[in-house]
Amino acid sequence: MTALYVGTTLITDQWAWDGDRLPHIQDMEIIDGEMGRENVDAFDLEWIEQGSEYAERLLINWGPGGRAWSQRAHRMQKAILEIRLQAEEPPFPGFSGFLSRISEIPRFPQAWAGSLEGARGVYLLVADNGDQYVGSATGLGGFMGRWRQYLLNGHGGNVRLREAGQQDYQVAILEVASPDMSLGDILAREAFWKTKLGVRAHGLNAN
Repeated sequence: MTALYVGTTLITDQWAWDGDRLPHIQDMEIIDGEMGRENVDAFDLEWIEQGSEYAERLLINWGPGGRAWSQRAHRMQKAILEIRLQAEEPPFPGFSGFLSRISEIPRFPQAWAGSLEGARGVYLLVADNGDQYVGSATGLGGFMGRWRQYLLNGHGGNVRLREAGQQDYQVAILEVASPDMSLGDILAREAFWKTKLGVRAHGLNAN
């Protein structure tokens, strides 16, 4: 099995997993799989510079243990198959074509994250059962800043999202605010989309 090296992390903290505190770097599929289990440790990780010049360029032979995501490097050395001249980052699909999941935020390519941090506007969350929520990104960090709050606690302060419990919402952008739009202008556009999609009566918006 072939694996792509994406970087090296350092463990900065460790605690007994209780399902409440989320790690800084996370994978919602793994987190969901650990829910309800006992005697599980959680770790906070941070990316470090060592090896960063090979990030998304180095292909290795992961070996027969393809399903084992964690292996001890000093016991199971990996053969290098290829070193690419440059990392192949997928192009940003544009705001109108953007469609992702909240759980994928930590893995967004750097260029994607930069584009989303620099833009404000109105977005749509869709639950797996079809329930919709319209929100606006108006603060620092743009869309990314707002979506990271859902990654952290699942609700971002919204009453109905809190009642629905933490979910891996599909996220899309309905409208990007122009640079000269005020906070009031963006909130007015948010209200327009709430009315248009009917999310107050049939969705997850409380107001």
